[in-house]
Amino acid sequence: MKILHIIDGAYFETHTKTISELILALSDFGVEQKIYTSDVADLGWLSNVCEIVRWKSVKSGKLKTFSNKLKTMFLLSSFRPDIMCKWGMDARKIVWGSGGIQVSFLNEREPLKTFENTDYIMTNSDDVLSFVKVNGYSGARSFLLPPFVYEYKNSKPVSKRDFFIPEKANAIYLASVFKRNVGFENAFDALAVANDKYFFIAGNGPDREYVEDLALRANVKSRSRFIPEIERSAIVYPMVDFAFLPFEDSENAKYILEAMLHNRFIVAVKNSVSEEFIVEGKTGFFVPKRDMYLIKKKLKEIMALGDDEKRKVTENAFLIAQNYVAKKIVPGYIQMFEELIRKYNSRRNLLNN
Repeated sequence: MKILHIIDGAYFETHTKTISELILALSDFGVEQKIYTSDVADLGWLSNVCEIVRWKSVKSGKLKTFSNKLKTMFLLSSFRPDIMCKWGMDARKIVWGSGGIQVSFLNEREPLKTFENTDYIMTNSDDVLSFVKVNGYSGARSFLLPPFVYEYKNSKPVSKRDFFIPEKANAIYLASVFKRNVGFENAFDALAVANDKYFFIAGNGPDREYVEDLALRANVKSRSRFIPEIERSAIVYPMVDFAFLPFEDSENAKYILEAMLHNRFIVAVKNSVSEEFIVEGKTGFFVPKRDMYLIKKKLKEIMALGDDEKRKVTENAFLIAQNYVAKKIVPGYIQMFEELIRKYNSRRNLLNN
């Protein structure tokens, strides 16, 4: 099997660990791979695993330059991939000729034109999966996969002062889709007990103004710092004590896993997602869904924990998250590739007959 990964530089920056481990695992399975990426990506040691070909990035995002077209045509004719995986928006803008199965990863709702020349859609969000099905991609042409994790590495160090927070002040991290009825109503009311702490709130979505209004009504907005792009939120992890995620949106698993991989333990409501990661008191803590008195009581207990207790829970959480990446994320993607090859072989046999 031959796989060509088309990765735009910005996308690789936020998904380094997962994509690297995936490419390594596929290599161990004997899959022949090449990476076609923009000249802004820093792929480092992956060049020891497979050949890396670069396209010249264009600030406007339009990659239809003559030289890029020639390079694309030569790459396809010389490598002849069975599967082409497009990771990131710029990767999907490249003009392709005929070839193997083309697969695009979507991490949010995007215009229909970004689906052009795509045979299959892969995503880790129920919301995005529903969106692409409504727009013509049946369940047979889409894959729901384990969650990716944002790993943004900011070249410029940030500090609390950059967010107008006193250096000695403590902070708590929240992340969710900015929309109604996912849990922000209860979250802000509960955080009123943390009257000496600040809050980093990361998310994308249509109802940011509504969420900000909730923070205002709960009297915590002056201590809240909104991070408008969830994929850039990893820069704040060194500045927070823990992640408070009492939400029930479809991407909650991603936020939980991300925080644990960035060495922060989780406080969340108990459901099928959080129970996969949290062992009460060992790798994180559960809070009830709607009992505000008990939520506030539990938050007070957690904030009163000693440094050694917090450190132990954090270390355990990190180990659980690493194990999840190794045993769930990478195998989930490999299973998808195996299914794609079966589909590819079936289609080729039909054409030959």
